[in-house]
Amino acid sequence: MKKDKASKLKGLIWVISACIIGVFFAVGLAPLAHAIPWSLEKKMGSMISAPKTECRYSSQADALLKRLVKRLYPIYPDDDHFSIEVHVADNPDINAYATLGGMITLNSGLLNKAQSPEEIAGVLAHEIEHVHSRHIMEGALVHLFTSEGVYMIFGKTSTAGFARYLLNMSFTRDQEAQADEGGLRRLQAARVDNQGFKSFFERMEKKGSATTFLSDHPSNKSRMEMTDQYKVKDPQPIMTKDEWEVLRNYCGGK
Repeated sequence: MKKDKASKLKGLIWVISACIIGVFFAVGLAPLAHAIPWSLEKKMGSMISAPKTECRYSSQADALLKRLVKRLYPIYPDDDHFSIEVHVADNPDINAYATLGGMITLNSGLLNKAQSPEEIAGVLAHEIEHVHSRHIMEGALVHLFTSEGVYMIFGKTSTAGFARYLLNMSFTRDQEAQADEGGLRRLQAARVDNQGFKSFFERMEKKGSATTFLSDHPSNKSRMEMTDQYKVKDPQPIMTKDEWEVLRNYCGGK
């Protein structure tokens, strides 16, 4: 008898959960993600932290990174609605990614392969827009609506799987296009030459590098057309060549 009651209760929970999920998908995940307070996302991000892979760096290199970030953020009034932290990981993979709470990681391999600070600025502007558009929270909500997410909520799995998902998540092509466009607008507002944005992705695609990084991105043709729509008038350099050499070797050595 008790088993029957427990089974009925479990069934009821699943029906209610399915209804709630149906409403969420009917409304759309973007409005739902934006409705979640940024302070809550920050707390979630701090609870699901990435492995500590930061490298040893010089104070000069760190100051240059902070200067580059400051060039791009904050520049809009609504930038005050979210915060970002940028770190460099000692990782040879050509990659950059954002996680919950505005944590953005640049791999040392990305810095080493870039040919100018403008290229890094383009990648960074793109990642900032993923944060600004709450794409990471959208992805987290999608994952929580899967069976793995339900198991995690009911205590059958640890948060390790969720953390792995966030670190390896891929965005939809629409989200990538949105981040591209927002990133180009940000470069334009910051008066940063956007040709670095285009040249980096072109070079990586020709070399067949960074397949994971580029897998869901728009085609080069659409990216070039988009870049031309956001031409930067009177672009200002970010740093000198000598300073760039210090930054690109942030983790010490190529």
